[in-house]
Amino acid sequence: MLLRKLLMGLNEYKNLLTIAISIAKEAGNTIRMHLNEFRKIKLEFKRDVKIEADDKLEAVIIKRLWDETKYPILSEESGLLRDSDDTNFRWIIDPLDGSLNFSRGIPLCCISIAFWDGMTPILGVVYDFNNDEMFYGIVGECARLNNVPIKVSGIDEKSKAVLCTGFPVRTDFSTGKVQEFVKNIKKFKKIRLLGTAALSLCYVACGRADSYQENNIKIWDVAAGLAITKAAGGTIHIEFSAEDKIINVRAASSNLIL
Repeated sequence: MLLRKLLMGLNEYKNLLTIAISIAKEAGNTIRMHLNEFRKIKLEFKRDVKIEADDKLEAVIIKRLWDETKYPILSEESGLLRDSDDTNFRWIIDPLDGSLNFSRGIPLCCISIAFWDGMTPILGVVYDFNNDEMFYGIVGECARLNNVPIKVSGIDEKSKAVLCTGFPVRTDFSTGKVQEFVKNIKKFKKIRLLGTAALSLCYVACGRADSYQENNIKIWDVAAGLAITKAAGGTIHIEFSAEDKIINVRAASSNLIL
């Protein structure tokens, strides 16, 4: 009975993964066809922007998830949609991770679609439409990049490791906090700030980088990347804050101490 239940769950996850990949491709094609229009800034904050692409891509993704699946959807732009007390499963989407990069023509941005059970990642899809790289995986199964299996690097020493990190909008840049940040990262060989948490995690998943860490990040920025990294054999650690949807994240090659 347990085996049958597990197989039914896996088959459902594979079906959902196929749907998510198809949606990510559609969203990627949409943004490529409307580059100039989608780069228009709608709102500008001190450290962030909202651009036309954020809403346009969300509409594409949500419509298909709504039509083709039965699960609630948590989106960066619209919050929680079709909430239900009957299930802990939900989609978590970031229609465009790296909006500021995209608005400035920096080719480090992506479409991020994840499926979680409560606070546990199940599967993720991240589409780097600039390079036509589709990262995806199911936790406990396999992670892939354009149909080729990927895995974390296996590097086990910080002195040899590349760390991806960043400064979320809510970052405290006081002297004490900056010093604490430097203390935490100075043991790594190299530091990379890509401006997209989702791609940073995918780079860990495929071995281009070895670790990712970021505090006070929104869950939709990392939901898909965490699932893919775990599916690729990595270790992930999530600290949930008192504030809804804000988390601290660590992810790395399995042998690297977080």
